[in-house]
Amino acid sequence: MSDSGENVVVAVRVRPFNDREKQRNAQLIIDMPDGKSTSIRDPNASKDEPKWFTFDYSYWSNDGYKTLSNGYLSPDKGHYADQKRVFEDLGKGVLDNAWNGYNCSLFAYGQTGSGKSYSIVGTKKNKGIIPLVCEELFNRIESNKDAGNTEYQVTISMLEIYCERVRDLLSNEPPPKGGLKVREHPKTGFYVENLTTVPVNSYKEIEKKVNEGTRNRTIAATNMNATSSRAHTIVKIQFVQKIPKAGGGTTTKSSEVNLVDLAGSERQKDAGSEGDRLKEGIVINKSLSTLGRVIKALHEQQASKKKSSVQVPYRDSVLTSLLKTALGGNSKTIMIAAISPADINYEESLSTLRFADRVKSIKTKAVVNESATERMIRELKEENARLQDQIRRGGIDGSAPGSEDMENLKRQLEENQKEMEKLEQTWQQRLAEEQSKRGSVSEDRSEIDKKRKEVPHLWNLNEDPALTDMIVHFISKGDNLVGNGNGAHPQILLKGMSILPDHATISNKDDKTIKLTPSSGAEILVNGQQINQTTELNQNDRILFGGNHLYVFANPKKKGVKNCDQITFDLAQREIAKTVGISGLTSGKKSTTNLILEEDLIKLLPNVYRANQMAKELKKSVKFEIVLMAPEMRGLSDGLTEILVKVHNTAEDTTFMWDKNRFMNRYYGMQEMFQNYVDGDADYNLPPDRDPFYEPPNSSIVLGTATMFLQSLAYMVEIEEQLPIIDVNGIDVGVLTVAIVPCSPSGKEILGEYIESTNELIGRNLSFKVKTLTAMGLPRRVDTSWISYKFFDKENVETTHHNGINPSYAHEHVFTYRPVTQELLKYFTDGALTFTVWATQKTKEGRPVGARGQSAIAAHAARRPSDTPAAPSQEAAPAKKLSKKKKSTVSDGSTTPKPRKKNSVKSKKRTPSATKSTS
Repeated sequence: MSDSGENVVVAVRVRPFNDREKQRNAQLIIDMPDGKSTSIRDPNASKDEPKWFTFDYSYWSNDGYKTLSNGYLSPDKGHYADQKRVFEDLGKGVLDNAWNGYNCSLFAYGQTGSGKSYSIVGTKKNKGIIPLVCEELFNRIESNKDAGNTEYQVTISMLEIYCERVRDLLSNEPPPKGGLKVREHPKTGFYVENLTTVPVNSYKEIEKKVNEGTRNRTIAATNMNATSSRAHTIVKIQFVQKIPKAGGGTTTKSSEVNLVDLAGSERQKDAGSEGDRLKEGIVINKSLSTLGRVIKALHEQQASKKKSSVQVPYRDSVLTSLLKTALGGNSKTIMIAAISPADINYEESLSTLRFADRVKSIKTKAVVNESATERMIRELKEENARLQDQIRRGGIDGSAPGSEDMENLKRQLEENQKEMEKLEQTWQQRLAEEQSKRGSVSEDRSEIDKKRKEVPHLWNLNEDPALTDMIVHFISKGDNLVGNGNGAHPQILLKGMSILPDHATISNKDDKTIKLTPSSGAEILVNGQQINQTTELNQNDRILFGGNHLYVFANPKKKGVKNCDQITFDLAQREIAKTVGISGLTSGKKSTTNLILEEDLIKLLPNVYRANQMAKELKKSVKFEIVLMAPEMRGLSDGLTEILVKVHNTAEDTTFMWDKNRFMNRYYGMQEMFQNYVDGDADYNLPPDRDPFYEPPNSSIVLGTATMFLQSLAYMVEIEEQLPIIDVNGIDVGVLTVAIVPCSPSGKEILGEYIESTNELIGRNLSFKVKTLTAMGLPRRVDTSWISYKFFDKENVETTHHNGINPSYAHEHVFTYRPVTQELLKYFTDGALTFTVWATQKTKEGRPVGARGQSAIAAHAARRPSDTPAAPSQEAAPAKKLSKKKKSTVSDGSTTPKPRKKNSVKSKKRTPSATKSTS
C-alpha cells in the first residue's frame, strides 16, 4: 500500500418510494445513469440544472425488481442493485481485507427511513451486509480448515450509543449509571471498558448474538422511551488467525471489523431564539454533529500543506472517539449513504450527498496487523513490568495513589493482562469458558419461530422497522399478568412509562378464546380505542399498553395471521389518531396539504402523549396539548394550517405556544432528562435555564390576533375600529383599537377626500397612517404587551412594549406607495390587515389573586382531566379559504367562520356606494 493511503470507498443507494411518499404523490428527483454518477433535482427550481455527484458506486434500488417465491427482491431489469450486488461490491471487500489482516470499517449514513438498516442488516428474506459478511467468513474458514493447521478465532461485540452513553447490547447485567466508559490505550487507541466480547464458532452463533443484541436494543428503546432513530449501533467483529511458522511458534494476524449503523442524519430544526437553541444544545445528536466536524477537519487537514495546523475533534463525542481509527487511521473504510428518491425529502437527500462527497476525499492508511505471537506476549510482559515499576514508584512524577495518572496506569496494566491471557489461552478454552459462563441465555430465534406456530402470542411494533417483530410474549393457558415487575411477578413484563405493577390480565381459556382485562387506572388501547372492561382479542388486533408498548395479537390456532409487512407501526398510529379526530382531516379531500398535515399530526401525537407522561413521572407542573392554527390566525389569507403545541405551566399559570420543531427539540431534551432519571442519576433535575420542560415567563407569546378589513381605504375613507383580540382557541382575550387614515408623505392627515371608484387610485401616489392606539381588557397574567403587523409588501412593523392590561401604545407608522398598483388595490378591496398581539406573562405569584388572570386559554386547558393525553379536538380540520364577508380567526383550525361587523366609516359625508364586501 502506498504511503499516501487509500481514499474511503463511498457508495450511494436510493430506495423505492415508501407508502407515505406514494400517498403524497411524491416525484422522483434522483437519477443514476451509469452506476457511478448521482444527480438530484431541486423540485422548487424546475428550470435549474440538477446537481451531479460522482461516487465509487451509485446503486439504483428504486425500481426494476421482482419478488421471488422465497421473498427475495431480485433484479427484473439490469440496473436494479439487489442485496447480493451490494455485498459483491462492498461486503466482499470487507471480508478480503479482514482475511488479509487489515482493520476495516463500514458505516451507513442517511436520514431516518432512507434505507440504512436495509443495506447494513437487511431482513430475513433479504439479508444485508452484516449477515452476509459473517456467513461468508465462516464459509471461508470451513473451506480453509483442511489446508493447514491455522487456528481461526472470531469474537463479536455489539454496542449502542444513545445520548452520549454506551450500552453493551450483549450483556446480561443492568447497564451501569452513565453507561460504559470510553478509554484510550496509548498503543491501540480508544476502546469501551468492560464491553462484552463473545467468542463464536459458527455463523448461526453470530446470528443468534446479533438477534440478542437487537432484541436488547428494542427492549431498551421501549422501556426507556429512547428514540431508536437517534441511536448509533456498532457491531464489532474481531477475526484472528494463528498461523504456525516453519521453525516453530505461531504468527498472529488480526483484524477488527466495525459495522456501524448511524443514527438518522436529519438536521436539527431551528427552535427559535438563540437563547433557546443554547438550551436545546444538550439534546442535539452530539455524536452526529461531531462526526460532521471531524469529516470537515480531515478534509481540510489532508488538503492543507501544514497538516498539524488543523485539529481533528475526535474526542468531542463518544462515536468519533470510537471511529477514530476508521476515519483517519489504520483502517480500510467504506461508507454507504442512503437517500430517499422523493422530492419531499430533497433537503435531507442533498445534505447526505454533500456529506458523502466530502467523505470520499478522506484517506486512511491501513497496515497488516501481523506479528509473532511469542513476541507479542513478550512485549506485553515487558510493558507490564514497566507499568508495575511505575506504580510502585508512585506513578508519573510521583503521582498521588488516587490520582488520574495512577488510575490510568493501573487500567492500562489490567488491559494488557487481559490481552496477554487471550494470546496464551487456546481457542477451545475460550469457547468452553464462554459456554459455561453464559449457558443457554436466550432462546434461539428458530425455536421462538417454531413456538409461534403453535402458541398464541404478542409481537411488537416499532417506528424503526429493524426493531419491529423483535419481542415476542407468549400467552400460556390460564391467566397471564401484564405488569412492570414492581409488584407480583408478571408473566408478561413491560417496563417504562404508564405501566402499572398490575396493568392487565390476559386469560387464555383453550388457545381459542383469549380475553384482555385492564386493571383499574391502566391505559390500554385496542385498535385505537380505549378499553375499560374485559375484551375478547381478535386476530391481528393492535394493542397499546401505556404510552410506548405497541403489540399485535396473533393466534396460530385460527386463520388469518398477518406479518409485519402487512401490519405496520404507521398503520397502528393512524388508527390511534382516529380516536382524537385526526382522521377527519383528509376525509373527502385527499389534497397534498391535508396529507402533510395529517402525517405531521400522527408523528407528533405519540410524542406529545409521552411528553405528558414524562412530565407526570418527573413531577413537572406542565401539560402539553396539540392545537391547530389556521392561516387567517397568522395574518394570511391562504396557506397551510400550522401545528402548535400548547404548553401550560400549572404552577405558574403561564401558557406558551411552541411550533412543532421547537417542541421536538425540547422533546429530545425531555427524553435525555427522563433517561437520567431512570438510570438513577442524582443530577437528572436540571436548573431552569437548561430544563427542557420549562419556559420562563418573560418569553414572548402570541396572545392573539385582531383583523381589520381595508376596503374603505380603497375609497380614501379613514377607518377606526375596536377589534376583538382572538386567541388560538377562538376566544376573545381583549379589544384592540386601531385606525388607518389617509395622509401626506410627511404624516399630515387628509380627511374628506373620498373617491367614487376604486380605479381612480391606480397610478396615483398614496400615503396613509396606521395608528395602533390602545388595548383593553387583556388577561391579568399579561406583564408587558406589544403589537406587530406586516402591511402588504412592506417590512414588519412593531410597537414599543407597554405594561398593564389596558396599555396605550400610541404608535403611528406612515406607508407611502408610488404609485398604487392593481395588486395593491386588490389587497385593499379583498384583503385584511392582521395585528398580532405579543405578550410576556406574570407568574401566578406575581399577579392579583382572583383576577381575570385565569385566562380563557388556561380555563380551556383545564376542561380535560389531568391524566388524559392532550390532542386536537374532534372539530380540528385544516383551514379553508374563508368568505371575505365573514373572515375571522379560527379555534383549533376549525373552518367555522365567525360573523363580524363591517368596518364603520368615521365620516359626516356620504359613504361610497361600493363599500360592500365581495365574497
